[in-house]
Amino acid sequence: MKKNLLTFFLTLALWFIFAGRVNIEVFSLGIMICSIISFMYADQFIFAQTKYGTKEFLKKIYIIIWVILAFIYDVYLSAFKISRHAFEMKPSFSSRKIRIKTSLKSSNSSAILAHFITLTQGTLALDFDHLNKSYFIHWIDVQSDDEAEVKKALMRKHENLIAKIFD
Repeated sequence: MKKNLLTFFLTLALWFIFAGRVNIEVFSLGIMICSIISFMYADQFIFAQTKYGTKEFLKKIYIIIWVILAFIYDVYLSAFKISRHAFEMKPSFSSRKIRIKTSLKSSNSSAILAHFITLTQGTLALDFDHLNKSYFIHWIDVQSDDEAEVKKALMRKHENLIAKIFD
């Protein structure tokens, strides 16, 4: 019961933060949705905490927040770069399809990294080779032909943070 109440109040607090305002409709809908979530996922939430320990669990939450902030920063940065290319008289970008190997071990972390690559403007993860652990990526603005430099520019930051969460 304590797990359900804890999950309920945490999700309700997030609901109010994301809603931005509190009125009777937001409050009643939040109570309904958060109660459903707390009954369905309370055991999984607490299980993750007991699996890793409280200190390790909070460390993973901290890393997840950094992953989200790094992703938001990369989205804004790539949006400015792509919009600059869109308004140039003579486009100066060099688009290529590149293959980059990854050091991620789990399939969940590989999938999340592929989503981060695809959701950033100017890049698209076309394929993932499970045998070689490599992505096949279309990138609009490739600066170098060296795979190490391309990997560093495109996905090194996200790969390291995602590895700390999943691997």
